[in-house]
Amino acid sequence: MDDPSARQAATPEQTAELARAYGRMVFSAAYQVLGDHARAEDVQQDVFLRLMQRPLGRVDAWPALLKTLAVRMAIDQLRRHHRWQRLLPIWRAGRDEVGNDSADRHVERTQQAARLRHALFRLPAREAECFALRCLHGMDVAEIARSSGMTANHVSVCLHRAVRKLESDLGTSTPATEENL
Repeated sequence: MDDPSARQAATPEQTAELARAYGRMVFSAAYQVLGDHARAEDVQQDVFLRLMQRPLGRVDAWPALLKTLAVRMAIDQLRRHHRWQRLLPIWRAGRDEVGNDSADRHVERTQQAARLRHALFRLPAREAECFALRCLHGMDVAEIARSSGMTANHVSVCLHRAVRKLESDLGTSTPATEENL
């Protein structure tokens, strides 16, 4: 996988090596967007399957690429999930229930996370991706630009727009402030 001139899909052995090295990180990136273990595991598996299906060029930073793929796939899955929830309102009744033994704080954080996920779902894809990579995964603007193929300026604009829209949607300040972006 280190040969920059190779433009081929990863072999199962190469993919297995990457999965061992970065699988937990990919799962974590997906889980932070989705908030659901099973769906995050699905995204994790899909990320590594995609490596075997699509040709790859030279990869400078595997963690950045894999986090970006995980966040993009998680956002796509979140959007599909919300579409189905709109189409099948019966599913809403039983979703995201919290056990009786939960503390008030856990309930509050779960509700806040659900509101943030819903607000992320409503953002344009690039803005949601940049926000998730920056604020949920701590990537800096340059890393996001390299991994997403965007310019650093475009990443900054997307972050600014995302924060403003999230603040408007959530009615409060988002977890990210201008200083953190």
